[in-house]
Amino acid sequence: MTKLYLKISLSIFFLTVVLSSCVNLKHVNDFSTSSLKSVKNFEAIDYSFKQNCLDKCQDQNIKKLVLIPQECNCEADEKADSITFLIYNAVRGYLDGLTNLSNNNLTTYKMDPLTKALTKSDLAAIKVEKAQVEAYSNISNVLLNAFANKYRKHKIKEYVKAANEPFQVLIRFLDFNLSSNLADKLNVQKLRIREDYLKLIKDSTLSSLEKRKTIEEYYHRLDLIEAKQQTLNTYSKALKKTAGGHQNLADNIDKLNIYEIKEQLTQDASDIQDMISEFNKIPKQ
Repeated sequence: MTKLYLKISLSIFFLTVVLSSCVNLKHVNDFSTSSLKSVKNFEAIDYSFKQNCLDKCQDQNIKKLVLIPQECNCEADEKADSITFLIYNAVRGYLDGLTNLSNNNLTTYKMDPLTKALTKSDLAAIKVEKAQVEAYSNISNVLLNAFANKYRKHKIKEYVKAANEPFQVLIRFLDFNLSSNLADKLNVQKLRIREDYLKLIKDSTLSSLEKRKTIEEYYHRLDLIEAKQQTLNTYSKALKKTAGGHQNLADNIDKLNIYEIKEQLTQDASDIQDMISEFNKIPKQ
């Protein structure tokens, strides 16, 4: 009787441990899945540093009445886009790994976007600091270790802990480069076209109807720019939510059985889903 009772008790204990582990990983998977989906909205941002450079050139050509424009020098902007895309791929790659790892389905990830080394000459155009270069290298190493079978489901703690610091550095860089650097270029563009249209409506040779058409055109262009800024701002909020959620996960990765921790992970995933919905509601221009 005693042996049978002990055997049943042990069976219940081990079953509880297994179920608890599954629940914990489900919460981690819910968070990482939402985060990955949110971060991938980068690919829906229909604007770039190079496009801003081309827009500026076009405005200048129109202003100067140039019919056959010379080629724009957008090399620095192309470099900024290239590096931004590399950083995005590192962030996305890590979250993809976390999603598969927490679902016990770690598959081979295409590492090509992460094999390019960031050099000082590459980074000069957008002032990337040494810490960001090191973070890119570190997150790449974490991913390589994961896909080389050094990480598996039971080692998810090591994966999250090893990645958190470089992940935070990279996601902050991605956020700043889009929500500050690129958004500031759009602010400059708004000021530029405002000055141009103010000069036009002060032109005494234009009729009232022509001036109204000019103002109409101005507001249309302003709406297009502000829609781009709204997209960048909403994406920025989603990145901040993702960074904060991952920090909570890293800080509490050893306490996933605690109810409050599971609730926090659920809330983080829900908040990120809200950001995804907000992003999708932005009118497409």
